[in-house]
Parts: sequence; structure tokens; C-alpha cells
Amino acid sequence: MASIAPDSAPAQQLQRPPAAPPRRRSFAPYLMVAPLIVVLGLVLMIPLVRLIIVSLQDYGLDQILGGRPTEWVGLANYTEVLGSAQFWSSLWITVQFVAVAVTITLVLGLLLAHLLLKVSPWVRVTMLLSMILVWAMPPIIAMPIWRWLIDQRFGVLNYALNKIGVLPTRSFNWFAEPLTGWMVITAIVVWGALPFVVISLHAALTAVSNDHIEAARLDGAGAFKVFTAVTFPAIKPTLMIIATLSIIWDYRVFAQIWLLRDIGANKDSYYTIGIWSYVESFSNKNFGLGAAIALISVVLLGAMSALAVRHVLRSVTEDGKR
Repeated sequence: MASIAPDSAPAQQLQRPPAAPPRRRSFAPYLMVAPLIVVLGLVLMIPLVRLIIVSLQDYGLDQILGGRPTEWVGLANYTEVLGSAQFWSSLWITVQFVAVAVTITLVLGLLLAHLLLKVSPWVRVTMLLSMILVWAMPPIIAMPIWRWLIDQRFGVLNYALNKIGVLPTRSFNWFAEPLTGWMVITAIVVWGALPFVVISLHAALTAVSNDHIEAARLDGAGAFKVFTAVTFPAIKPTLMIIATLSIIWDYRVFAQIWLLRDIGANKDSYYTIGIWSYVESFSNKNFGLGAAIALISVVLLGAMSALAVRHVLRSVTEDGKR
């Protein structure tokens, strides 16, 4: 019997392809973005470095005019800020305002974004155009309109609320009490932030799979269950990004508060971190202390932003692994 010899020739075996030569790292992308990085670095770093220097000095109006030499005080301005009751009061007011404003903005934004899915196309286009006009209006231009609406003697809002019996008199000062004053400020801030939130959430909602929604409804899920089980997980990354941006924007709100706080008698009740820093710098002419307040505010905002961005990235990574 003839035996079949095994294949012994190495040429008949599968050969591995030769290894590709190592790629040379291209520096072209870095060179293309280098001008942008340099410009941003100069625009951001030079004022920040100057702010740090001023915060370490006794720097007031006399130093600006050249009457007194600049005196280095080290961390004395920071010690004074952190040891001041005004700092903790302003921080607490800022945190409360941001929490309330962001919550109302996100809730109303979700409701209006859902509403855009239900209305007819021409109503949707009209609402979107109106929101874009609101979003494009600078706060410095919108504030005179709002001051006229809430004016104590000639305000349209007081007249309308008095006519329907909500207000006992037309001469109601919304800023006589901090609670009603902050209600007006929060409403204005939410009004200005809603367009971006609604448009972004509407875009996220249109990307949710209708098949998944219909499957959940066939399984007997109601509207709330469909939202929590299907819609919310799909829009969660977008919602987290919007929440992070809203926290940053509302933390930095200045014009809306500054241009309305003079209506009432108690201006100290509207001291946020930004307002206090501005008052110390340009009203009290204590630029060193104002710079220290601003830097502490930047550090707090950076820490909050870093935590929020980390949470967003972790949520996006977990959703991508599923």
C-alpha cells in the first residue's frame, strides 16, 4: 500500500505578509491648529496671568493713577475673601440661583421640545424662528424691554396681573422683596436660555428610534414609561451636555442681575459672586480684592465644569459599550 507523505515543503504553507513599515508621525495637523492655539493662548492666558498678579497686590485707584507704588500682599486678598461672610453669602445665593434656573430651563426645554414633535410643520417653524430671534437678542438690549414690562407705574405685566386679580394694585415693585426679584431675574434668564435648550433637545428627540417607542407601547408601556425606558436613555448624553453648559452660563450671569437690582432698595440681596467681584473692583476701586474674588470664582467654576464633563464622558462611554 502506498503511503501519502505529509506536506513537508515550507513553500506550501501559508506565509504571513511582510510587516508594514512603521508610519512616520505627521506634524501637519498640529501645524494647522497651531495658530488657533497660539491666538487662544494669548487671548486667554495674558489676561489670566495679569489677573493673578493683581490678586497678589494691594492694587487700587492710587496705583492706577500712579500716586502710590504697588505693594505685594501675597495671599492676603484670598484670605480676606475666604474669611468674609459676604463671600459665603454670595456663593450660597449663586448656587441657589443656578440650581433653580437650570432645573426650570431643562424641564421647560424638555416639554417644549416634545411639543415641537406634536405640532404641525408651520407651527414648528414659527416656534423655532421665534426662539432663534430670542436667542440672538443680547441681554443688554432685552433688559430695557423687561424693565418696561415690570415697571411699577406703567408696567404691562402689573396691569395685566391686576386686571385678572393676581395683584391687588398696579403699583407693585417686584424688587422690593428678594424673592419676587429673583423670580423675575430667573424668568428672564430662563427665557434667554430656552431657545438653545429646546432646539438641541428637539434635535435629540428626532433621532430617537420610532421602532423602539412603538415596541414599548405594544408591551403596554405608558407615556411616562416610554420616556424613562426609551427616550431618556437615548437623549441622556445630549441632556448632560446641555445641563453642563447651562450651569456654566447661569453661573456667569451678570447683565440681567446688574441692570435690574437697582429697582429695589436692598441691593445686597442680589449679590452673586460675579456681582460682588464687580462691585469690589469698579465701585470700591479695590482691584486686588476683586481679582481674588474673580479667580476663586474661576476655580470653583472650573471644578464644577470638570466634574460635569467627566460625568458626561463616562455616561457617553457607558452608552457606547452597551
